[in-house]
Amino acid sequence: MANFKSRFDEATNDQSKYCYPGKDVLINNLGIESQEELDVAERRITTYMLMNLQARPLPAPKNFFTPEYYISLHETIFESIYPFAGKTRSENITKGNTPFCRPEYIDSYMRETLDNLRKKLVNIKDKEDILDWLAYGYGELNIIHPFREGNGRVAREYLRQAVEMMNQHLGFNYELNLSSVTEKDSAAFMNASIFSAMTGDNSKLKDFFRTTLHEKTDVNLAKKER
Repeated sequence: MANFKSRFDEATNDQSKYCYPGKDVLINNLGIESQEELDVAERRITTYMLMNLQARPLPAPKNFFTPEYYISLHETIFESIYPFAGKTRSENITKGNTPFCRPEYIDSYMRETLDNLRKKLVNIKDKEDILDWLAYGYGELNIIHPFREGNGRVAREYLRQAVEMMNQHLGFNYELNLSSVTEKDSAAFMNASIFSAMTGDNSKLKDFFRTTLHEKTDVNLAKKER
C-alpha cells in the first residue's frame, strides 16, 4: 500500500506545543526526535494495528456513528506512539490557506457529521450512492481534522468499516480496498482532499473512491472465512 502519510495530513503552525522544542517532530512515547526515524516506526506500528482492526467485529450502528467510537479508533491505532492518542487536538492547525475546524467546535461538528452519515444510510440504494456517501464523509471528517496526527488514517479506517457495516445491514458486497493504491493515486487523493476543503466540492474524492471500492471476489470471501 502506498504511504498516505504526508505533511498535508498534519499541518504545523510555527512551534507546536505537540512537538519537541525547536523541532517539527511530534513528542512521542518512543522518544524519537528524528522525523525520518519516527516515520518508519509509526508506519510499522500503525500498519500492524490497522490489520488487527480488520479482524475485530463492528459495533452496533447506534454506537458506530458517534464521536466516542471514532476517537477510540485513533486511540487503538496510535496509543503506543503518541501521548495524545484518543484525544482531540487543542490547537489550531492549517494547511496553506485552508484552516481546519477550531478545537472548541470539533466535538459538535464531528457529532453532527457522524449523525448525518447515519441518517444518509436510508438513501443508499446502489454503488453510486455509496460513493457519494464516502466522498461526503471523508470531506467532512478531513475538514474537522480532530487529531494532531493520524486524521487521514483514522478516517479511511472508519470508512472501510462503514462499508462493511453497509454489507451487513444493507445487503451489499463491497470492500474499500486501499492496498493497491499507487503513489500517483495517493497524490491525486491529497489533491482531491485539498480541493474539497477549499471548495466544498467532493466530486474529486468520489472519483478516488470509485477506484478503491470494489465488489468482493470469491477469493476475498474465502480469505475472510478462514
